[in-house]
Amino acid sequence: MSDPAVLQLRKACRLLAGANALSEQGYYTLVIESSFVAVERTVEFRLLERGTTEPTDLPGTHPGVYHEAATAGIFTESTADGLADLWGDHRAKTYYQDGLAAAERAQTMHALAREVHAFVVGRSSQGHECQCE
Repeated sequence: MSDPAVLQLRKACRLLAGANALSEQGYYTLVIESSFVAVERTVEFRLLERGTTEPTDLPGTHPGVYHEAATAGIFTESTADGLADLWGDHRAKTYYQDGLAAAERAQTMHALAREVHAFVVGRSSQGHECQCE
């Protein structure tokens, strides 16, 4: 793949598909992790597509991706804050076993990731490159 934006988009598509398969198997921590990373790859796709950043300059932190998206106008600052809080409050707790990864939490996060993905891709001139079903 020569287009770095489309590469990030397709990574997001694969992560969402993988999260769906993992959910069916009961791997809820992995579903949560995959869902957050899918959101980040989707945002990176849009940042690259719009020329807001270069492949070597992608944000280096999870919350940084969300705030860069707000700065670029991909979504609002309150959405970026909400995603950063969600990542800090839920993803990190689940990943580091401070919290419990439950089916409902995993399904909710996966649904949010799919919605963010559809929202961002729906505003893209390269949305046709999306490989989600």
